[in-house]
Amino acid sequence: MLLYLALPVMLIIAGILSYWYSTSLNQAVMQAKLNLSQTADTIAAKVNEETQLAVRTTEIMALAQQNGLFGDREASINFVRAVLKMNPSFVGASFGYEPNADNQDQAYINAPSLKEGVYVNQTGRFLPYWHRDFNDSERLLLEPLVDMESSLYYEGVRQQFLRDGNTETMITEPYVYEGRMLVEQSSPIIINDKFVGMASVDRALADITEFLQTIKQQLKIDVLLLSQRDNVIATTLNHSGLKTKAILDTDYASIAKQLKLQGQEREILSANDPFDSGVFYFDKAKVATGNWTVIVRRSEADIIGPIQAQFKPLLAAAFASVLLVFLLFWYFINRTTKRINIAIKSVEQLANGDLSIHVQKYMTQNDELGTMFRSFERLIKASKDIDQVCSAIAAGDFSKTVSKRGPYDRLSDSINLMSSKRHEAEQALVEQTIELRRTQQELVEAEKMSSLGSLVSGVAHEVNTPLGVCVTATSHLREMLIETKNKVASGSLSKTQFSEFISEVDLSCDILLKNMQRAAGLISSFKRVAVDQTTEELRNLYISSYLNEVQKSLYHTLKATPVDITISAKEPEPEVYSDPGALAQIFTNLVMNSIIHGFKNGSQKGQISVHIDYSDSVFIHYQDNGRGMTEEAEKKVFDPFYTTNRAGGGSGLGMNIVYNLVVHRLKGQIFIKEKQSTGVYFFIQFPLTLPN
Repeated sequence: MLLYLALPVMLIIAGILSYWYSTSLNQAVMQAKLNLSQTADTIAAKVNEETQLAVRTTEIMALAQQNGLFGDREASINFVRAVLKMNPSFVGASFGYEPNADNQDQAYINAPSLKEGVYVNQTGRFLPYWHRDFNDSERLLLEPLVDMESSLYYEGVRQQFLRDGNTETMITEPYVYEGRMLVEQSSPIIINDKFVGMASVDRALADITEFLQTIKQQLKIDVLLLSQRDNVIATTLNHSGLKTKAILDTDYASIAKQLKLQGQEREILSANDPFDSGVFYFDKAKVATGNWTVIVRRSEADIIGPIQAQFKPLLAAAFASVLLVFLLFWYFINRTTKRINIAIKSVEQLANGDLSIHVQKYMTQNDELGTMFRSFERLIKASKDIDQVCSAIAAGDFSKTVSKRGPYDRLSDSINLMSSKRHEAEQALVEQTIELRRTQQELVEAEKMSSLGSLVSGVAHEVNTPLGVCVTATSHLREMLIETKNKVASGSLSKTQFSEFISEVDLSCDILLKNMQRAAGLISSFKRVAVDQTTEELRNLYISSYLNEVQKSLYHTLKATPVDITISAKEPEPEVYSDPGALAQIFTNLVMNSIIHGFKNGSQKGQISVHIDYSDSVFIHYQDNGRGMTEEAEKKVFDPFYTTNRAGGGSGLGMNIVYNLVVHRLKGQIFIKEKQSTGVYFFIQFPLTLPN
């Protein structure tokens, strides 16, 4: 009992610890994000303060020139030197005049140099640039400015004024001068609305980086400082190649895009760092002066590491306690539920139809599970009885029934009723099947007789033509004979008339002979085809010759439809031993099908091609150029009673008869080539010699 109470208590404790841990992590992360944003703002403010100092200094230098210092070169040199000495954060300061802006360039072409250096170029232009010695920051050096017309610090501020009158101080992008990475602040000198020069101060990126490194050591964050063009001015990251590069050209491009550097909206970003493994939080802050951007980065591990170290022992103890309770609980539950699992498995086996279940050894115990197993054993026995009866019914034995087990046993009544009804249904099905087969056979015979009737009608019509010619020729011959007899009796028959009479008799006899031969040929073909179609005798024949005979019997039908039938065979054509009646019926049905369905209302003359090929079997290729079949008709073409000409009196048995004759009578196969672009294509194969 204590075990059942201990489990929920331990689960509650584990849940509380998990909630406490999760809440502490969330609070730590939220506080770290807030601190990160505040740090970004602080750094931006500090950078802005330093930048404003540089901007104000250049503006003061420009104002001094505009208010009387302009043209006093010696005083200007000393002024710039004093500015640099007073501001240790500056590494350089300068004035740069336009060529001959103070009308003194000519006079200073050969001016002597100061001990600290030169302050004019070769044309005497006033370009004093004071800067700190790279090795000794207390030592100041003087030299003239260079690259005036191409540099952003001079030409950029000059073009800014000339283009739109802008007198604001320009902050340049980072550049290298004498091995130093510099950022320059330049202000225009405007006198009488005219650009006459500029004043500037330089700041070293190394100094800015040193300031950022101090922040990194104090707060465990990294900083990137970007210019207004998103070039890296300074960074605390120990990754070469970042400084002076556009952030979008580095591996931080994706993070920079997500931070939306040029936008005002802010949202702390959580992302994998491209250089350092692990998740980092990123934020940005804008530097008001110069439109620079500060990006700060802090590792998630630095935030949650202390919390994890604090909670690990507690979580480990809680987990071990819960695990122990679970193991004890599992042990006792397993002992209690073992027989229940056996019962469940047995029920599943019974549900799946497995009746080979043995539960006798679990029936002896006098508890609830023992009672359950005894009841289950009775259920298994009843299921076996039902299974035996159902198997007998499935095998056609309807003599067995299920014994009723009680007043509420409706299953046995249902099975016994089902057995009786199925027995009656199977008897009715047998009778209906016999009747259906008889009806189908009658329909097939009727179809054959209909085909034979059409054959008889056609041949009778064809025989009538030559016989009519014979009657006409005989009548004409008789008239000529009577006329000649009269002339002979009267003695008026001339030699010429007698010769004409002989010629007419010869011509009439020739006409009689040819037409009688034609009629005899038609009757002979009809006799062979008719006899073959009404008997099932096998004989030797040449298929191409025989099909030509069948074609003659269809001459009357073919005259009504413009159709050319071409019958060809592979040479030399072998003699086959087969059923000519079946071949005649197949050929006739295929041709009639083409005429009725393929060439009905046709606008052009129909073509039917029959080619017979041989190898170890006979292969007949039947093809026409008619309208073809729909996809549905192709699938059902051999089905009995399927027709697309029901309104025209079609029975739907023609192609079914063809199929049965090929498969059952000729012991072959017939296929239709599907999806023809035009017409139909049937392929028939059967053996060269049909067994008796």
